[in-house]
Amino acid sequence: MANFTREDLAFSGYSQTINLQNNTNHIEILNRIYVDKVEEYEVIHFCNEFLKKYKVPKTKASFQKVESFLQHSALENEVYRTQLQDWIASNWIKI
Repeated sequence: MANFTREDLAFSGYSQTINLQNNTNHIEILNRIYVDKVEEYEVIHFCNEFLKKYKVPKTKASFQKVESFLQHSALENEVYRTQLQDWIASNWIKI
């Protein structure tokens, strides 16, 4: 499976405050229970993680679909990783 990168994102304007080269705790950042949906690296990680975890096509279109779901108005105030994953999985075919 491809590991999608920033070049594969559908949206722009994400914050790029996490510098993994200087941050030795980056694994801790990615394993938090919440997702910062404006931080580029966290969005990329979340989308890739979702594609690995769920039985959905492992394509750039699916990667971008997960990304667009993160921007859905129903998830505006949701930041918890498991709730985000559950909602996206539940609505994958519906929306």
